[in-house]
Amino acid sequence: MNGRKPAQITLAVLVALALPGIAACEQRTPVAQKTKAPVASTKAATAVSFERETKAFAFTYEYPAQAAALPRLAAMLDAERAKALGELEAQTAEAQKEAADNDYPFNPHMLGVGWKVTGESPEMLSMVAEISSYSGGAHGNTGYEALIWDKAADKRIQLAALFTDMAMALEPLREGYCTALNVERREKRGEQIGEPDDMFNTCPPFAELVLVPYASSDSGFDRMMFIAAPYVAGPYVEGVYEISLPLSGAVLERIRPEYRAAFASPAE
Repeated sequence: MNGRKPAQITLAVLVALALPGIAACEQRTPVAQKTKAPVASTKAATAVSFERETKAFAFTYEYPAQAAALPRLAAMLDAERAKALGELEAQTAEAQKEAADNDYPFNPHMLGVGWKVTGESPEMLSMVAEISSYSGGAHGNTGYEALIWDKAADKRIQLAALFTDMAMALEPLREGYCTALNVERREKRGEQIGEPDDMFNTCPPFAELVLVPYASSDSGFDRMMFIAAPYVAGPYVEGVYEISLPLSGAVLERIRPEYRAAFASPAE
């Protein structure tokens, strides 16, 4: 590898790449957590799970009841699912033809997209998707995508829309993230971090990670989750690095007024 691969991969781009070939201000102690946000009650809506399997490919697409309860969001996800399935069908057919024309074996392909909630408030819903794909090579690919839904505006928004200045808002979390990342690296590797100039020993910039707000309780969003896909913070064998950090007052000061109620104040 000559460099890190960005973790923020849109579904369409990931499919296109994967199928042709496999390629601190006021901060509390950082704590690594897995995505297990509280699930809000959802009237009538149920989680959506779609599967299609043929001799040539397997396709799955899932999203939770919280997303299904928001009609415009559900419609957007359904459209994304249909587009992804169509692309998978077309690209798999092309791969089968290429294999037959060149007299080499064809291995069935796979694409799976699974959305899960990282937090919900009356103002917004946040989710993250794990996107897994395989196109017959040595191993599959895994990418991640974040989604923030503004309930009042009834539309998807980018993370930057939550802040008056996102770079300045996240700066207080930088040192804590790099420290927590190295703790997890040592746990996975069973040894101290090696040469600092090695690409898998440096602390990747936030631009190469998937960031999504996270709620550890029903009080509101109180943490930021940082997801480094394989190859971003470590080699493929180390898998994903998923770390969440508490939001300090310095971070919350830069939340836009219209979203401030969605976030919980730091504990005293």
